[in-house]
Amino acid sequence: MDRKEVPLVQAKKTMEKDLVLDPKGFFVIEVRDNAIFVEYYNNVYKNDRIVSGNIKKVFKGQKADELCDTIADHVPDLLPGHYLYLGRELKVAEQALEGKSFYEQGGC
Repeated sequence: MDRKEVPLVQAKKTMEKDLVLDPKGFFVIEVRDNAIFVEYYNNVYKNDRIVSGNIKKVFKGQKADELCDTIADHVPDLLPGHYLYLGRELKVAEQALEGKSFYEQGGC
């Protein structure tokens, strides 16, 4: 294949103001008790706005890849960007668990 035919797309970070919230819910990630805990909440709406959530599941593990695979199995149909965000965040959480850094969940 001729490289001239393949478009080159420059990577860029999505700005938080441009973030589309996932209608399926959101996650809270914590590192504690020698594990990574991921709480999954569905969205609670008021006047068509997300105002809070109800906890639906809690995932526990020590490896980002295992948690990603398990979450994908148990919480299907998230927006693709949401899975990507979880992967990034869980890798940082795993590094914190290994004692390489402090973990605080970040935005998009």
